[in-house]
Amino acid sequence: MSDKTLTISHLSAGYKNREIIHGLSLPPLEAGTITAVIGPNGAGKTTLLRALGGLLPGRGEVLYGGRNLLLCKPAERAHLVTYMPQTLPQGVVLTVIEAVITALRAAPGNDVETEAALHAQADAALEHLGIGQLALSGIDELSGGQRQLVSLAQSIVRLPKILLLDEPTSALDPHHQLSVMGAVRDHVRSREAIAIIVLHDLNLALQWADNAMLLKDGILMAAGRPNEAVTANSLADAYGVAARVEHCSQGRPHILFDGLL
Repeated sequence: MSDKTLTISHLSAGYKNREIIHGLSLPPLEAGTITAVIGPNGAGKTTLLRALGGLLPGRGEVLYGGRNLLLCKPAERAHLVTYMPQTLPQGVVLTVIEAVITALRAAPGNDVETEAALHAQADAALEHLGIGQLALSGIDELSGGQRQLVSLAQSIVRLPKILLLDEPTSALDPHHQLSVMGAVRDHVRSREAIAIIVLHDLNLALQWADNAMLLKDGILMAAGRPNEAVTANSLADAYGVAARVEHCSQGRPHILFDGLL
């Protein structure tokens, strides 16, 4: 097995005395792939990402490069893993370019030596996401969707090997949804990285993810290729809906919802 493979075994995590994720094990996640985390509200999707990112305590094994990330020191984990929350904090008095440069400076092992190089790398991340024109705007002046794009730029600019994204497309229009998913795919393929993304848009998951994991009540309901994990039966079990997975004229899968069960 490659040392760039992520293996999650018997992972449990939660808050104080309340366990949310119960003994989660997955097939190995390979370098250069996107894994979509899907499931109804309250399924434990954000808890899973926070545990993988070291923001919540977890038990079990999360192996990457021969190391159990759950046992790594924060600086060692941060060198490999970046977590993007659903929203940036309010009251940030930085411009967009300052926020991205700050994230780059904070990256463990950052070897960008000059201010000019820092600025160039941050600019490149913004341009890659199509928001270069926002570089001098204040963070608090931005729309919700623009703030999400800036948060993604802060994550990608650090060149992580494991990228954890919590609903990065939820406030975006179709153009920017495609921009974000394309940027994530470019990152994982060019850097031999792994992205794990919480998505509520199941059709985005079908179209862009290499793997999918379906959670309900902190338990893994299905995992595998998206067309294996997302079926009429699994959608009925997890969401309580009647749905069909059909294919468009180009052969791409698409979910049609018929009603509640």
